[in-house]
Amino acid sequence: MTTATQRVWDAPRARPAHAPTLGASVVAATATMAMAMAPMSAAATAQMYVGAGDSAFLEREYVDLKYAGVMDVVPGTMDGKRGVEVTYEDSRLDYATLMRVYWRHAEPTQTNGQFGDIGDAYAPVIYVSNASERAVAVDAQKNLETSGIFGDKPCVIPVVDGPPKTFEPDAESERNAFKTNPKAYEKANAKREQRFKELWGYVQFCKDRVCGYVRFAPKCTSTCLKVFPEYLERNSGVPTLDGPGVKITKK
Repeated sequence: MTTATQRVWDAPRARPAHAPTLGASVVAATATMAMAMAPMSAAATAQMYVGAGDSAFLEREYVDLKYAGVMDVVPGTMDGKRGVEVTYEDSRLDYATLMRVYWRHAEPTQTNGQFGDIGDAYAPVIYVSNASERAVAVDAQKNLETSGIFGDKPCVIPVVDGPPKTFEPDAESERNAFKTNPKAYEKANAKREQRFKELWGYVQFCKDRVCGYVRFAPKCTSTCLKVFPEYLERNSGVPTLDGPGVKITKK
């Protein structure tokens, strides 16, 4: 038998007028937790298309920058020329920095090939997305040419308003070719490494019986330093390499 007391106990109970409500701090904390658990929005990305000979070499250089903001590097054929598509976080890397990598691994005075890679497919090319990128590429070529670091020939790599009309990415199995098949690139790599050391390497020398100085990219002088201002900082306080009393000990 159900008693009156039981009926009252089992019935739904209204919340007392003085029952506590969620405070503003609790609501704010809950909202903050919900935001933290929500998936983060994708980082803003940009793409760059450049070519300079066999794409395996540029692919290697830009893959090495994944720690700095490069997200993906895809080798392929751009309007009939070999090159790479570089996707990067533009909040971490800027176009000028990526182009400095390009200039150190390209020959701006060669139009029909690069480092012995002869043929139209290996001709250098730079695609730009806007007027700002065009200015970076064009001004850099002018400054490098004026400095004479590549010799007395003009720097004539075409700067094309892009992106490419066609881009055919290499198959997945053909990517990272330099890493997966280094034997095939030994001779070509030796030629590129020799040129790199000549232009962008360092020297050790002695002056006035004091040794151990290291000067980076000793040929990058005058307007070349507008393209690579970091070399001016690295060379700060280091004596010039000409004049009496200077002995080059290593290149």
